[in-house]
Amino acid sequence: MTDDLTPGSFEQGVDNSDRRIETFSYKGSEPQSVGLAIIEAVASVADVDALSLQPRLYDVIDPDALERLVSGGNTDSFIQVSFEFGSHLVTVTNEDELIVQSPGST
Repeated sequence: MTDDLTPGSFEQGVDNSDRRIETFSYKGSEPQSVGLAIIEAVASVADVDALSLQPRLYDVIDPDALERLVSGGNTDSFIQVSFEFGSHLVTVTNEDELIVQSPGST
């Protein structure tokens, strides 16, 4: 199975209700960097090898800055960052949650 991971596949104002939503934890029992967790999660949902993802994560967001933002120890505020990663919408929170929305089967 291959997915179109071309940036800009989300269109504003378009009903995305047919998208599949997968939720992951990036801290879990074996904590890992947010960037690595995103790459593995999107590759898993897209059913492709993580090394073959296009665009590269660094092409769409600065994973080090994202790591600092969501892992900065600020427990007083809820932080949520969403961005397009090809045809997927990725949301990361400071509460250990990583959500990947992928195109539906239609």
